[in-house]
Amino acid sequence: MSRLTLAAAASALLAACLPTAAAAQRSPQPVTVVRVGNLFDSEAGRMVGARDILIRGDRVAEVGQALAAPDGATVIDLSGCSVLPGLIDAHTHLLLEQRDGEGLSDVAARDQAAQGDVYRVLSGARRGRQYLEAGFTTVRDLGNSGGYLDLMLERGINDGLVPGPRIYGSGPGLAPAGGQMEPMPVDPHHLVGAEYRIVVSPDDARAAVRDAVARGADVIKMYPEATPQRTRMSVAEMAAVVSEARRHGIPVAAHATSDAAIREAVEAGVTSIEHGYQISDGTLRLMAEKGVWLVPTDPSLEMALEFSSTWPQQPPREELERHLQAGRDRLMRAHRLGVRIALGSDLYFPYGPGRGAGARATLDGYVEAGLTPAQALQAATWEAGRMLGDDALGALRANAWADLLAVEGDPTQGLAPLRSPRLVMKGGRIEAGEASACAG
Repeated sequence: MSRLTLAAAASALLAACLPTAAAAQRSPQPVTVVRVGNLFDSEAGRMVGARDILIRGDRVAEVGQALAAPDGATVIDLSGCSVLPGLIDAHTHLLLEQRDGEGLSDVAARDQAAQGDVYRVLSGARRGRQYLEAGFTTVRDLGNSGGYLDLMLERGINDGLVPGPRIYGSGPGLAPAGGQMEPMPVDPHHLVGAEYRIVVSPDDARAAVRDAVARGADVIKMYPEATPQRTRMSVAEMAAVVSEARRHGIPVAAHATSDAAIREAVEAGVTSIEHGYQISDGTLRLMAEKGVWLVPTDPSLEMALEFSSTWPQQPPREELERHLQAGRDRLMRAHRLGVRIALGSDLYFPYGPGRGAGARATLDGYVEAGLTPAQALQAATWEAGRMLGDDALGALRANAWADLLAVEGDPTQGLAPLRSPRLVMKGGRIEAGEASACAG
């Protein structure tokens, strides 16, 4: 055997042995048993009483009653609290903040030039931490994130570099000419192209989907229309986006506000309609028939009062209530017609209490519209998890992510307990609160 052949054989043997050796040296998965006083069954939409949750590593292994703790397991006593799956905000913009009086082109100029990517990602990390501390262990981030900065933040969180929620990111949204920016006669700094992936044909739409998938996108964000622009994607372009996304097994979220654009997107086969402000009952029936989710992004009264608190003249509470009523009516029409609802805050304006508090307050708005607290909680757990296409999300059952939120009181009787989380766990690790916060 030649010296070269001998060296090659030794290298091959070493390569074959290394995975086995590495596996032998890995630390065993941590085992945790959580004693729960009252568990929210997100699929059924009700509290089911005391349960124990056995967690191995970052997943739930078993949920039952009076489970024995394995030798060496950590036991967390939450018998004095109610426990829910970690909450999900399915429409966020971690990398965007639009101040009062700014156009999106102003925001893009500030983000891209004056502050830059590093500052923007650091700001997004701070907002992500706000979601996590409020009990939102997962977010779906839908564009306005520069050149895939949301996916970079997602990677940083997954690698443990910074704390934050589990991110399902889209990268730049697929949009018609101009994106969502106000019409600009010239764009010398290419602000539009740095925030949106402009689609010019069905073949280009398919290529855009493949590029997003290659970069790690978990969802495709599409703009059938892009207010304040008057441009719209063609039916053929939307169909191409959806078919290519299906080939790759990822969902499509469609930003659509007018009934015509919503209907075209639904007929194209999208997974969800974001906003859906001007939607007819006929289109809602079509959504129910096709199993398309609606993500209502209307603020609650609490949020409206906070937003308007800095105005030179704050409108009366009654005027704000009237302004909110159209969104509430739309949500309840959708609910009555059998459309599936998932929570999305779409919070990208400065909000004093923080992004996580805004997502929680959006959930309050669903109850103000007429959903029961339990139905609202389902929108932020079970329904959002199904919409994201990850069976391990939005529920506490075997093989689910070990994401949970502990609160005092019964949140199905009113959402006030969500204002003061006692413990937040993501992937089997305590991220906020104390293990002894809910001891019975």
